[in-house]
Amino acid sequence: MKINFSKLNPLLLIILTIVCFQNNLSANLNPLKWFSEKDRTSEIIEFENDHEQKSERFVEKLNKYKAKGNDQAQQKLYKKILNKYPKASIAKEAAYNRGVYLFNKEKYQEAFKAFSTLKQYHPDSPQLESAIQLQFECAENLMNKTKKKTLGFNNPSTYNTESIPLFVAYAQLFPYNEKAPLALLYSAKVSQSDKEYDTAIFSLKGLIANYPNSEYTAEAYFLIAHIYSDFIKGPEYDLESTREAIRYCEDFIALYPQHEDIKTIEVLYEKMLNSLATNRVLMADYYYFNKRDNVAAIIFYNEAITIAPNSQAAIEAQERLDAIEMGIRPTTGGNFIKKLFFIK
Repeated sequence: MKINFSKLNPLLLIILTIVCFQNNLSANLNPLKWFSEKDRTSEIIEFENDHEQKSERFVEKLNKYKAKGNDQAQQKLYKKILNKYPKASIAKEAAYNRGVYLFNKEKYQEAFKAFSTLKQYHPDSPQLESAIQLQFECAENLMNKTKKKTLGFNNPSTYNTESIPLFVAYAQLFPYNEKAPLALLYSAKVSQSDKEYDTAIFSLKGLIANYPNSEYTAEAYFLIAHIYSDFIKGPEYDLESTREAIRYCEDFIALYPQHEDIKTIEVLYEKMLNSLATNRVLMADYYYFNKRDNVAAIIFYNEAITIAPNSQAAIEAQERLDAIEMGIRPTTGGNFIKKLFFIK
């Protein structure tokens, strides 16, 4: 399932690029391994030393600005450090202070990016935990922040969709954080509110697969079952969506029999079963009335009854079977006499 970020701020794609790069490293696709062990170590040291040496000229300036209490100048310097020398030791201070400054200015996307420098290059920073908490708050605050009007019209979404990449990035950057599953749930809800269903399903499947014991997993099953059911335009179409909705309903019923929403899911489950059974009846009708193939018709009618024995579709299927029983006995599709008497 692919995420469509075409509507979102391109700046945030940098964050997701970082995440993808991290995942590549964990999958033994580290580009540094293209060198020998000796060369690789040399490359890392050279890179770090280069950043450290070149950033030294900023330290003296920074101390002067601090002494004068010139916050604006400090922030400009922090921005330069993060853009040019994120691995330098001074970048620890720059990333956190710059992030807090932007957070207080409600520039949540830029703040999230600044805080990410600590995770990427300075995981030993004593301020990392605080930065991680603030990154979640960046996404959450942005989610609830009113989106700017476009051409004078309000955004119809309940939530601000610019928060979606932040939630997705948070869950992938910090998969073991207690708020990672909540980040995925929020990503799904915001996406669903803007009808970005592919993104919503991506997030919900990630929550279900990676956090089966989370307090938010039941809601993920509930939401994804309803999203798939919304895809269905009629029993003639969307069989895959129908089956997916049925599967997630069954999982919810099996895993959370005492859940407060169990009745709602059971109603949806019966509706989806009836939709699938109706599809089988329509297929059977096609073979019975159009193709004059009683054998194929009987197979599909019986399948409808098996899928949802108490449904309206099952009643109709049984009526057709009774009609066949009282009239023409089941025959093979190649029967010459059958073709002769059922000329179109």
